[in-house]
Amino acid sequence: MTRSKPTPEQMAKKVAHFRRVIKYRSYFGWMFAIVGGTLFGVGVQNNKMPLIMINGALFFGYGLFIVWQTKRARDKLDHGEP
Repeated sequence: MTRSKPTPEQMAKKVAHFRRVIKYRSYFGWMFAIVGGTLFGVGVQNNKMPLIMINGALFFGYGLFIVWQTKRARDKLDHGEP
């Protein structure tokens, strides 16, 4: 069974929804990065707690990765690439 091609109105609605998802994902990425940096700082201040520092570094890295993904997806949408 083949799918029918979406109408331009349906595609515009899907693209608008995807842009909104990207925007909120970017916000959460920055929040993850801030929380990760804070956790890393807490780990350093409290007698160099290694597990808290590792957790903070991973949160920070994942947050930046989410921001990088959203930037790349936004660029692809703006330039019309598949």
